[in-house]
Amino acid sequence: MGLKKMKAMGIDIGGTNTAVSICSSAGKTLGHFDFSTPTSAKPEKTIEGILKIIAGKYPLDEIGAAAMAVPGMISPGKGFVFCAPNLGWKNFSVKKAVMKYHKFKKLVFENDASCAALGVYENYSGAKPDFLVALTLGTGIGSGFVSGGKIFSRGDISVFEAGHIKIIPEGLRCGCGAKGCLEAYCGSAYMNNWAWKLFPGTRSAAALSPREICGQSRKGALWAKKIWKQYGLYLGLAVSDIVNLLVPDKIVFTGGLAGAYSEFKEGLRISMDRNILPPYRKSVSTGVCARKRYIGADGAAKLALL
Repeated sequence: MGLKKMKAMGIDIGGTNTAVSICSSAGKTLGHFDFSTPTSAKPEKTIEGILKIIAGKYPLDEIGAAAMAVPGMISPGKGFVFCAPNLGWKNFSVKKAVMKYHKFKKLVFENDASCAALGVYENYSGAKPDFLVALTLGTGIGSGFVSGGKIFSRGDISVFEAGHIKIIPEGLRCGCGAKGCLEAYCGSAYMNNWAWKLFPGTRSAAALSPREICGQSRKGALWAKKIWKQYGLYLGLAVSDIVNLLVPDKIVFTGGLAGAYSEFKEGLRISMDRNILPPYRKSVSTGVCARKRYIGADGAAKLALL
């Protein structure tokens, strides 16, 4: 069977779960499934475990093109991972590990947030924006930029790490080692490092998750509303830099914390109005991706077909 008649598969590898999307050669989504990402001290064994699970659910011989979305700094062209902290991978050839298990006719790799951006674009309802930025608000902050239906990328190294835009000079320490990154303020793993100052006196930082803070905000708790407004103000600083540099038509939020958009959008808009150059303010709008679970896998599947 020729490559043009075979199906494509997108594999979005996460530290907790792996999501898979299958589509026809024409780009029509045929199905999804997900599972817990197998763990191993050896990344080769993790890849082998992932592919064995997938092969047990869908025949790999029917897949002509496959794309893997990897959560970390990678070389897309070489399929080489420089660092993927959530997976514990460092200086690892994921391409060699995949090809050792199954030789796909076409195999591509990309950063997971870039795949999510393409997934957002492909699933966009209505007229698709010419320039779209997707920000994944999760444990950390991922980002991707789609221009003219294609991911903004380089073959030698993944790009557009908006989570490491400096919003507070010499601010809180980020997991990357630097200070003041957006991720250090708006990633769920770091949020309590500043939010605890606004907690009610009877609660400790360790006892409150972003989900709980969001729930309290929706119930009308003023301390929780203040936290989300401040979250939006922080996020808006980075969003403003992105708009001033790239002038996208649309910025879409995805990931777990995007569910709190209704709570942080006031602070976000205030920050954007303060910091975006006047001619650009009316050219960009923000929103939330409704389909979050398989958005990265969908983007990877579409990438495999390009």
